[in-house]
Amino acid sequence: MIRLACATLSFDGFGNADFKKTFAEAREAGYRHIEFNCWYPETLTPRKMTDLKRRCRDAGLTPASLHISHFGGEGSVGVTKDLCHKLRAMDAALELGCRVVSATGCARGAEGGLDSIIAVLEELMPVAEEKDVLISLENHQGNNLENLEDYRRILKAQPSPNLGITMDTGHFDAAGVKLDDLVDQFFGRINHIHLKENKGFGVKDFCRFGEGTTENARIVERMIALGYSGYLVIEVSPEIGKNDSRPFTIEDLKKPYAMFSGYERE
Repeated sequence: MIRLACATLSFDGFGNADFKKTFAEAREAGYRHIEFNCWYPETLTPRKMTDLKRRCRDAGLTPASLHISHFGGEGSVGVTKDLCHKLRAMDAALELGCRVVSATGCARGAEGGLDSIIAVLEELMPVAEEKDVLISLENHQGNNLENLEDYRRILKAQPSPNLGITMDTGHFDAAGVKLDDLVDQFFGRINHIHLKENKGFGVKDFCRFGEGTTENARIVERMIALGYSGYLVIEVSPEIGKNDSRPFTIEDLKKPYAMFSGYERE
């Protein structure tokens, strides 16, 4: 199964806007599957999951996955709070009707670094296996989850089959990590894909789809040829604005739909 989805940040940005633009524009842009960016406490409650499920039904949309706030917590109290947050996120995903929970880490070296992530995963993954939820660790440039060595260390420490990598193509480009090296070493652990466009290997300069240098189509084709099954999630990054003053329009979301919808498989 390959399904194309779009992240709510592509419509609503980083703010807490109750996903209003997502529900107003997603179907017009072509999307049927949505990744909900639930970074704020009120967006992860049981009541909100009931609300989102109803609104998806009314709009003809299907929840694909949850993207939640980062892993990381300094000291035993911080790690415990982070674990409780991730446990709630798994239940929220199931309440919404999906089974992928994706999150990145904190800024490089902050909030306990990789050690805190490993400590949370040690407690989290047996529950994830019991609930049949996939936990997917997303890379970000300048983050505790950034390069291949970070993933090598975490996956060695926690080999659960329910733990994998969210391959954010634009962020790997920005961090100077070759996507082919990632696939060569970790194909079997990539369980979620975020497609983002970046301009210039090793430099963080996110841009509109079709205007960058990230080899999204080629790497998607390679992943499919190797047997990838899961979601391709479009992320039109709100960070584009700092280098591009043009206003966003729905055409900026229709374009990646046209570029990648042909890769869908049942």
